[in-house]
Amino acid sequence: MARPISNPFARFLTPEARRLLDQAPDRHTRSQGLGFTGFLCREGIPLSEANEEHLRAYGAELASLGVRRLKQAIRDSARAWNKLVDTVPGWPRHRLVPPTSHRSLLRFEDLPEEFRQDCLTYLSSRAEAGEDDLFSDSSTEPWAAATVKDRRGKLCQLALHYIETGGRLSELKSLSDLFVGNTFKKILKRIESKTGGQKNGHAANLAHNLLIIAKHYVEAPQEVIDAIRNAKNKLRPGKMGMTAKNRSRLRALIQDKDLPRLLRLPSDFIDTLDVSCPTLSDAVKVQSALAIQIVLLAPMRAKNLAALDIDEHFDFVSQTQTHIEIKGVDVKNDADLSYVLGPRFMRLYRLYVDIYLPLLRKGSNSSALFISRNGLVKSPAALGSQVQAFIKARTGLYVNIHLFRHLAGYIFLLHHPGQYEPVRQLLGHKDIRTTTNFYVGLEDEAIFKSYSAILERLITEIFDNEGDDNV
Repeated sequence: MARPISNPFARFLTPEARRLLDQAPDRHTRSQGLGFTGFLCREGIPLSEANEEHLRAYGAELASLGVRRLKQAIRDSARAWNKLVDTVPGWPRHRLVPPTSHRSLLRFEDLPEEFRQDCLTYLSSRAEAGEDDLFSDSSTEPWAAATVKDRRGKLCQLALHYIETGGRLSELKSLSDLFVGNTFKKILKRIESKTGGQKNGHAANLAHNLLIIAKHYVEAPQEVIDAIRNAKNKLRPGKMGMTAKNRSRLRALIQDKDLPRLLRLPSDFIDTLDVSCPTLSDAVKVQSALAIQIVLLAPMRAKNLAALDIDEHFDFVSQTQTHIEIKGVDVKNDADLSYVLGPRFMRLYRLYVDIYLPLLRKGSNSSALFISRNGLVKSPAALGSQVQAFIKARTGLYVNIHLFRHLAGYIFLLHHPGQYEPVRQLLGHKDIRTTTNFYVGLEDEAIFKSYSAILERLITEIFDNEGDDNV
């Protein structure tokens, strides 16, 4: 019988791997586990040593073969593996974590060596750029380390879109290959298709990165540059700012009077703890409460929150106060961040560090503030999911970490209408226009609400006065 094209690695299965797979609980699990298992056998990797890096490499291999619904295919492989762990005697006992984001399917290390080296040359050129020529329209400021890291991720996404349009990963030799013929148009069309035809900031940002490469690195023809710029402008939303979904969540949080429960959540939770009998489960919950307390007082981005390091970022000036200092090279817009946290934070911090953090460290000397049960630094996505689930379980509210930043700006403007500059500093925005774009609509609502209250008082006074005249 001819081997299905969906299982190109079946022929590499070793007799032992085939024997184990034949014990799968159902045909569906066996089929989904076959490809990754065959890939491991082809690479000579023992099943007992398989990990997420191998899963990503398998994803890159599938991408080069033009497999559709790549993200789902990798997730299915990981889930099949985990089901085999639970049901097949003799199968390795460790589980695999399915990728949760589009970019995780293709890592920078998965790119072909020659193409990867050209990408590094490009990134290095941008990091060292900055010849400040007053009369040149091509001179730019050098990229900070955080920007370089972000652009590496964008290059992986562009390469993945190239693959999804029918290109082969193995054929990528340089960034110039992205502009051969109509390749760049296919990539932009693919980016647009991901948005469902809607204007989208992320899609426009990818197009902008393609434009930078075309203009400043490969020196593409002007007609190519113009075409990419035109596509970027069509993809870019007319007004940048808070999404409609977050505006709705923020309104509900304020208007339904749920805000006090959220503000009190960290303190209320730790009052319920039995600190005389600390558990690993409690340690994770206290960690969530601490993260909430930090973003309430210091509304930083999730990436910076997850990366907080006790030795590097904290300056404890007293038993009741500490400063958090984050350098611009680690921040999205290269702006330094500085926050002052007082007694409310310190009470929870001391509880976490003295009693619960050692349970997570498991003997390691890591100075990271947020670590997983395995002792490794917790990723922003993992910490975000954990905090969101913690809030949902205890309040019924749907609040993600990023919403705390919007909440901070909104609360400040409710009490100080029109004062956007302090909000810009609080949130670490580089441009005041970013701040106004986010909050001008919500502040307008507060203004109209105040006006309605004034109008209602005037109407009441008029009726009261008319009543007095009739006496």
